[in-house]
Amino acid sequence: MTQLTVQNVVEEIEAIHRELGRLTVDQLLGTPSAASTGDILESHALPLRPRTLAFLRKSANSAATPEEAEKAERALFACMDLMIEEQTSSIGDMLRFYTERGRMIVDGEKIPAAEVVPWLQTQTDFRKREEMQNENRIFFKGIINPMLLAMLELTVRTVTERLGFENYARFIEAKKQVSFGEQSQCFEKFLTDTRDIYLRRIRPWVEKKIGRPFEELSRYHALYLLRIGRFDSHFPVGGLRDLIQRTFSGLGFDLSARPDVIMDVSDYAAKSPDGMCVGVQVPGEVYVVMKPVGGLIDVETLLHETGHAFFLSHFDPSLPIEYRRLRRSSALDETFAFLFMNLVENHSWLTGIAGLNSDEAESLSDLYQTKKLCLIRRYMGKFLAEKELHENREIKNPEPYCRRLREATGFVYAPESYLIDMESDFYALDYLSAWSGAETLRDFLETRFGEEWFKRSDAGEFLREIAANGRKYLLRDALVKFCGREPQMPVFQAN
Repeated sequence: MTQLTVQNVVEEIEAIHRELGRLTVDQLLGTPSAASTGDILESHALPLRPRTLAFLRKSANSAATPEEAEKAERALFACMDLMIEEQTSSIGDMLRFYTERGRMIVDGEKIPAAEVVPWLQTQTDFRKREEMQNENRIFFKGIINPMLLAMLELTVRTVTERLGFENYARFIEAKKQVSFGEQSQCFEKFLTDTRDIYLRRIRPWVEKKIGRPFEELSRYHALYLLRIGRFDSHFPVGGLRDLIQRTFSGLGFDLSARPDVIMDVSDYAAKSPDGMCVGVQVPGEVYVVMKPVGGLIDVETLLHETGHAFFLSHFDPSLPIEYRRLRRSSALDETFAFLFMNLVENHSWLTGIAGLNSDEAESLSDLYQTKKLCLIRRYMGKFLAEKELHENREIKNPEPYCRRLREATGFVYAPESYLIDMESDFYALDYLSAWSGAETLRDFLETRFGEEWFKRSDAGEFLREIAANGRKYLLRDALVKFCGREPQMPVFQAN
């Protein structure tokens, strides 16, 4: 039997993630795959064995240096994540099957379940959006929610009974090295401080675009609202690649000369509507996959996902696997994604790259900031709801979700939607951290390189310097090291 070492465990974890990455790309492209998640995990059993967890715990506790302890602990949490994945994978495959084949019927039109969100984002008919909510309610209650609840119950049982944590919230706290109590206080304060500004921004936008009072509107109408369609004519599908190429080339990131970054923005029926960046080899084989729908929303998605690709493709290949593949949090990854996505509010980018005139750029920037404030508040509501749900051990209770999201956004959230809206790993917290990280990084870049930092090769070199360290540093540590600043949420003004 091969001697158990941290190195051979992390090499097996790396192999699993590489194969899972290829499977994800196949699923996004609508390409049949002979392997399933369960098959991949079964073929690499070492990280899933109880003795491996015991060995990694011992290695972390007895490590000679803090760095050795950190590597062992990252491997430990990666194994724990894979154990959860193993427990839920068969139901996840079933869920994907029904999502791919489910159909909603609105006024005789059949809408694939996977396409509901893009359909809502472009659906101008208020009544049809209401009808979609009714269709979804039936689909969720009868088909989707039983599977989602089973997956959640298996996750909680694995974390508490097999891994020894009090609840799922404590597990993620330990993994991400954060205090949920401190985070909650910060988010509650932000929600209170921005409430009046938010209402002054969102109400007139709702009444103008939807033609109804803000009160009592559901999330289904929020999806339509937050797609800023007024400027779509500036962003045709045929110009997407060129727009992204021009955006990143100024930083010295020439996508046309990077065979390691594979971009697929084609449109065909079998392709998933989910835009995603997938690192199969990190660095070395990074995919950006998106199914375009036309307009600004494509640009937001592609800037975000290419921001991920910029980050992943500039990892130093000599870094240990623990700093390339394994991570405690996705906040630094998402910081790069939001940094580029937020160019949609940069006046110089809108006029110089996207081709809007100054008045259009000012109007779009203002609307985007309102959208961003709404999303930040929504994700704070999600985090607070998920924290309450897990800490109170009431995973079957949708009330915290409906209450927290209503308080945060003003929109009505149906109880049937709480499971489909929950993400594993408390990912809402990573997004929230990333919004603050992107704001801090943007401010530093504009101070040092100017508002047109995206045209500066030296700004690109600075960003590559951060990315070269991979996931070695947590977000706060990276910002302090490279920018000398703590992460800070954006400041919003009443318009």
